[in-house]
Amino acid sequence: MNNELIREKAKVIREQQGGRIFGFPIHEEEPYSPYAVVVFWGGMYHVYPEAKDISFAALGVKTVLEQLQKHGEDVNFERDVRLISYQAQIDAPNVVMRRLKKENVTRPLLEKGVDVIEHDELPGEYLFSGRGLVKWTYIEMVDEKNPKAIQFMNEYYKLLAMRKYGKTVAAIKQEVRRKTKDEAIAWIEKTYKRYISDSREIIDIMNLLSER
Repeated sequence: MNNELIREKAKVIREQQGGRIFGFPIHEEEPYSPYAVVVFWGGMYHVYPEAKDISFAALGVKTVLEQLQKHGEDVNFERDVRLISYQAQIDAPNVVMRRLKKENVTRPLLEKGVDVIEHDELPGEYLFSGRGLVKWTYIEMVDEKNPKAIQFMNEYYKLLAMRKYGKTVAAIKQEVRRKTKDEAIAWIEKTYKRYISDSREIIDIMNLLSER
């Protein structure tokens, strides 16, 4: 998909769903498709360098938000961002998404309508929330021992500690290690609801890790 087609796709998303900042797979049917990041600003659709997966797309979204804010624009994640995946990426084999859906748990880890939001009029199209990204990263940490995921969760623990969770970062880490996957996911849902006030705080953690 060239830049013109990417702009047209972003235009369609904006017309159907609103928003000003868009992240979506370039090839909807490919499980491992890179993502495009597009911003609608000044009456034009600006295409940013492609991201290799949804995590990098989220970093691109964070950069765009900051740029718009520097120019005095009133933007926020919930109102203006549409971070999308399709059925092919949701069902991609041998990836974290599959584990999030069904492995070693009594219920799906991604709650529709909260962690992933399926478009009412476009079946198979999903938006990810900040809470959904935390769950994704937790599974990456546990199942893949991904160093970036481990760092991300450490930063999440730091954020909770600063919000008066009542334990040190080390103590929170030990608490989570003792939990089963079901218990840890329930813990993420509880702590996210109580201590996270803005999805951009999760994007901030991703941005911090990308600079290291």
